[in-house]
Amino acid sequence: MPIKKMLEVELRDLILLGIIVAMKIILERFTIGTSLAHIGLGFIGSVLLGYMFGPVWGAAGGGIADLVSSALFGNQGGFFIGFTLSAMVGPFIYGLFFYQKPVKIWRIMVAVLLVSIIVNVGMNTLWLHFLYNVDYKAALVQRAPMEIIVPWVQMIVVYFVLMAISRIKINR
Repeated sequence: MPIKKMLEVELRDLILLGIIVAMKIILERFTIGTSLAHIGLGFIGSVLLGYMFGPVWGAAGGGIADLVSSALFGNQGGFFIGFTLSAMVGPFIYGLFFYQKPVKIWRIMVAVLLVSIIVNVGMNTLWLHFLYNVDYKAALVQRAPMEIIVPWVQMIVVYFVLMAISRIKINR
């Protein structure tokens, strides 16, 4: 797909993007756990951004959601651009696998595992290492049990969300 086509957006698409960004911000507020390891619902917003807007606009929406969330609610330990980058990479990966493609179980599995490995385990653990001077290996050990279990639950949720959204006809 040409770059110009990927960057084209209509006003109604921007409005829908804003609504999904707002949903992502709200869903991110529902979390369980500590600052080093927590489980939340924000991934649903990332999936919707990637599925509905593709990798480029999905990443932009993820970044906007993180910036607005930081401005409205603040972040524990202050704002850190690394987490904004993580918030952009997730929808980017989902967009690569879901945008204008049929919903397939293998796509869901690969996308969720990639986001879990690249963003949650790799990038976010690195950012925690930088921010709190936590030993990288120790942070990985603490986060590993969660990152082994949570993606499988996320796959089920993603499947049902995508099946529901794919049945809704949105004239875009």
